[in-house]
Amino acid sequence: MLVIDSTCNGFRHLVLPIALTDDLVLSAVLAASAFHLAGNKGYNAHPESLYAGAIHKLQQRRELTGCDFETRQRVILAIVVLLVVVMINGCSDFPVMFRMLQSALDAIGGEEELVHGGEVAEFSLRQIRKMRVYAAPLLSPDAGLHAMTAQSAASFDCLTYYMHRYPQHAEKFFILADLRRQAFSIYIDRVLGAPWVNEDRVDNFIETFGTFPRDAPGEHIVTWSSFIVASETRNPDSQEFFRAFLTRQFTRNGFGNIPRALDLLEAVWSAGGDVDWPALLPEPKVFIM
Repeated sequence: MLVIDSTCNGFRHLVLPIALTDDLVLSAVLAASAFHLAGNKGYNAHPESLYAGAIHKLQQRRELTGCDFETRQRVILAIVVLLVVVMINGCSDFPVMFRMLQSALDAIGGEEELVHGGEVAEFSLRQIRKMRVYAAPLLSPDAGLHAMTAQSAASFDCLTYYMHRYPQHAEKFFILADLRRQAFSIYIDRVLGAPWVNEDRVDNFIETFGTFPRDAPGEHIVTWSSFIVASETRNPDSQEFFRAFLTRQFTRNGFGNIPRALDLLEAVWSAGGDVDWPALLPEPKVFIM
């Protein structure tokens, strides 16, 4: 989920300790772990029941108006973890879960309440700003256009955070940022009615991606950008490039959202060159990131 898995991994050094003292966060973490391990031979847990239990506990805490800051931030943190769950299991609860996140933010007075709120709040805010832009085109073309034109800068907060801590990887981080911006540009042009498929821009994305060392830290965060750009291409060679990359990511992490992303891409590719693919992305209700 993060650029580099290190001591700065907030899911490990922030979320897990909180889970030891907060039942809601614990339920979300257990659901994420259970779905992630569900494919392992001999693993007999029931991730669906753990997930349902986490949702039930979240609904019990939905009234945040009179809660203190710590309680509010833990509810928001739990929703962030549950958004990871819907990526792992590839289920169609993603739009509902995202609306719950937005409702929680509205209840506390907006995301500004998390700014300078301490390490946990700032970690949550970085994830939210990233997820918000990634989620938007999967909700609707209008949401995608708004997010990529008005909120895209904040989506780089997480990447910037790691860039400051790992300056030795700065060149790689710049490539990752460039790839995301290229995906933004292709999506925006398509939503605004670009009259033809721009294979030159797809080729440029693939060429830029080729400068990123394979399996270097951060390659996995190109999943969303690759999915967006793959939706644009009608070139069989480019399609195979993206198919192979996404398949490699699935082999690595086993997330259920990737097979659904591949199914959606196959549908887009088979629909022909004039298909309005941004309108098709929300149909599966799956969180691809």
